[in-house]
Amino acid sequence: MCTSEQILNRLFPQWHNDGMEELGDVAVFVRVVATGSFSAAARALWMPKSSVSRRVARLENRLGVRLLHRTTRSLALTEAGSAYHARVAPALAELDSAAGAAADTREVPRGTVRLAARPDVGAEVLPELVAAFLARYPEVRVEVALAAPADLVEGRFDLALRAGPGGPGATRLQNTRFRLFASPVYLARRGTPQRPADLPTHHCLPFGDATHWHLRSPQGEVSVAIAGPLTSDDLTFVRRAAVAGVGIALLPHPAAAPSVRAGLLTPVLPDHHTEGQPLHLVVPSDRHLPLRVTVLRDFLVANFPK
Repeated sequence: MCTSEQILNRLFPQWHNDGMEELGDVAVFVRVVATGSFSAAARALWMPKSSVSRRVARLENRLGVRLLHRTTRSLALTEAGSAYHARVAPALAELDSAAGAAADTREVPRGTVRLAARPDVGAEVLPELVAAFLARYPEVRVEVALAAPADLVEGRFDLALRAGPGGPGATRLQNTRFRLFASPVYLARRGTPQRPADLPTHHCLPFGDATHWHLRSPQGEVSVAIAGPLTSDDLTFVRRAAVAGVGIALLPHPAAAPSVRAGLLTPVLPDHHTEGQPLHLVVPSDRHLPLRVTVLRDFLVANFPK
């Protein structure tokens, strides 16, 4: 395992002694802002929390301004801190990119790739994919953030999984379809719906405040009213509730597939579905892609479930 100092030396090999120390303090400050806390930054940098706090304080003393408002429960940029961060974060990202470009000449993917993802996709689909990727590229380390800032540059992410329209640097992974699933235990207890009109008599598990499911099939579209004993705004929670036998859930097919293969969920009305937003893999459009990022991007595009 690399130490924090080795990580900083790898990112910024041209800096040594005082210059390296100052640049390291800036990098620690940027990571604190990106992660939202000293504790999270310490975990990401493999440093003691006290060292993170000390390095930010040293940077503030060197600059002669307060960069962060600190309380026991929150952390926020000061006006000076916000202006400073807006200047140094892109510069650090560019240095990181330059270091990655130099490392590419070694031809062996190595180093850390930071990937932001939606919680439902990240928790349900990515573990198996990342495990297979790491088996192929053992010198790459992947950091997956499921509660990440929207801005890739601000968060210093290399890749992101996003639902919605594509844009610069986006590659479509799938047109997400939602299908109906329930546990074998639930279906044995309540019976299996044979047509959409049967759903109102079942325990359904709405996502958010949904009161109807709008289903498509070769025979056309139908809207059915749904109700049940449980709702949630988290699709992973909905899937787990379905596995536990609470009711029927409308889930993204890729997220439900591992539970289906394990026999924990069974498709219901398999000819019916609803269209979700397309899922894209996004990279910062203005950044050189190091080899470690390129191989993970290509691996996800080639192996992401359709």
